[in-house]
Amino acid sequence: MNVDFVRFQATDGLELQGWLSDAKGEKAVIHIHGMSGNGYENYFLDVLRAMYTAHGISFFTIDTRGRGIISSFWKGNESILAGSCFEIFEESVHDIQGAIDYLRSLGKKEIVLQGHSLGGSKVVHYLVSKKDPSVKAAILLAPTDMVGWAKTDPHNTKYVAKAKELIAQGKVEELVSSQCWLDKTSISAQTYETICGAGKAVDIYGHGGDAVLGNVTTPMLIVYGDNDIGITEIDGTIGVWEKRIEKIKHSNTEIAIIKGAPHGFKIFEEKLAQTIERFVVSKT
Repeated sequence: MNVDFVRFQATDGLELQGWLSDAKGEKAVIHIHGMSGNGYENYFLDVLRAMYTAHGISFFTIDTRGRGIISSFWKGNESILAGSCFEIFEESVHDIQGAIDYLRSLGKKEIVLQGHSLGGSKVVHYLVSKKDPSVKAAILLAPTDMVGWAKTDPHNTKYVAKAKELIAQGKVEELVSSQCWLDKTSISAQTYETICGAGKAVDIYGHGGDAVLGNVTTPMLIVYGDNDIGITEIDGTIGVWEKRIEKIKHSNTEIAIIKGAPHGFKIFEEKLAQTIERFVVSKT
């Protein structure tokens, strides 16, 4: 199994990187990492890469503009500051479209989008905004309720107000805090506004009214571990989350729960691969 390092462009010209195992057929899976993540650190990627390759499916894991906490990217001759501290959620569409376009240039015609954590919200946003017929299925791995997660911080209301104030003053890259939420990460005003706002594109669970998750008609699998911090801190138990998701999901969406698995599916990688394998084989 070969893994090639790839450079490609988002559709707004930002230069991105990825890791491609090309199975030479027409099917491919694109993996979108979570907040502050990247296209290689999660151990489950190794197991999934082997599983997809065994089925003749190419696997393309990418670094989005949300890579790391603070990262720089080239856009032509200009260096752009991004990472989870500065990214704007809605711009994730450019990253995903760029990855799809790159795979199309290699002859890939059937695409599966896979997103972990915040990456799951990005996949949903792409699906409902682009309605791309080449995307045949989607897989959400522990798709965090970002609005609910932000509310776990007792200072959230203050941060939201500060973000709005800074944006109105044109200080979009100034931090609302250097230690937001349970993971203690720095977040700029322009980012806070787009990754935790009720009713914003990131709000796939519908705190602002419409649960965008339910608008995805593409066959989709959502996999969660019942020991995920995004479940225990927001919903308390996986049972509460399941009741919530059943009310808003589309009939084409399947749910799978992996008992004991944490947010990154550490030591449950094989179980995750088996769960995804059954779905992918049946839908592609």
